[in-house]
Amino acid sequence: MNPHTLCLYCCTHLEDIHRVVRLAKSIAKYNSENIPLYISAPDKEISIFKAKVDEVLKGVIYLPETSIIAAIPNVSEKQIYGIRGGLRQQIIKSNFWQLGLTQNYLCLDSDCIFLRPFFKRDFLVVDDIPYSVIHEGKTILQPTQILSKRNHRDYFINDRNPIQKELKRPGVTYDFGYAPFIWSSKVWKSLEVNYLKPNKKSFLDIIVEHGSEFTWYGEALLTYKAIEIFPREELFKHYHYQDQYLLEKIIGINDNIIQKDYLGKVIQSSWEKSMTHKSARRPLSSILTLWLKTRLKSITLKIKILKNMITT
Repeated sequence: MNPHTLCLYCCTHLEDIHRVVRLAKSIAKYNSENIPLYISAPDKEISIFKAKVDEVLKGVIYLPETSIIAAIPNVSEKQIYGIRGGLRQQIIKSNFWQLGLTQNYLCLDSDCIFLRPFFKRDFLVVDDIPYSVIHEGKTILQPTQILSKRNHRDYFINDRNPIQKELKRPGVTYDFGYAPFIWSSKVWKSLEVNYLKPNKKSFLDIIVEHGSEFTWYGEALLTYKAIEIFPREELFKHYHYQDQYLLEKIIGINDNIIQKDYLGKVIQSSWEKSMTHKSARRPLSSILTLWLKTRLKSITLKIKILKNMITT
């Protein structure tokens, strides 16, 4: 079978099954050219995903994650399952291309939601050349100045600069995210051939050293130039913080406005707990406390906005 020019791919696990069903509903509604969708999950959870997702979207191809792990050079199943889940998912989704199923793929996180019709032309420039998400991260750096308790600007630099230096690229620090990511198999292959093999490293090695898979992709793209570069900004509106989401709701930014500039949105699963599967959900008392905190945050933000308007 010839590989797809483009497919959709989501690497997930049971905790996010409700989010995946929500994502699948949006794909069923807006996938104008029936771009194929692959979903991978832990082997014992595949049947659960199939039962739930098939109710809202037919034709999904399900892959046990061990089938992808088996295709990764110089990495064993034991090694993969010996590291924390977040890093493990990075390694699995970054090596989906090893199966030879597609030339390019839109790598979706479970918390992605499409908001309007999408076509191959949204992701591919010509033939098999995809757009490349390259920007300077200002959409996250600005909000974190007032919404984050930690110095995200330092975190942003420290997360990306080591990979940039490792591949010896001069110049400014770029951001190559956030989800969903448009990834070319040629770019991942160039990283394997030009960096991993000469340095006798596996993909697991580099993710454990510097855990930012989309930065490894972007720096490989700029360093080895496996494809022609056509830059794009982020495809989806990404709500990194709950305060950011609440603030925009207060000032009237809704899905109708978002879809004019983005294909969809991402509501970060780290704070949107209502969509978490019951197996990982907090006790009812904790959920109620979280709801009350959210309401209080909304009221506090409204007061802060009014105060700033009066004093400005």
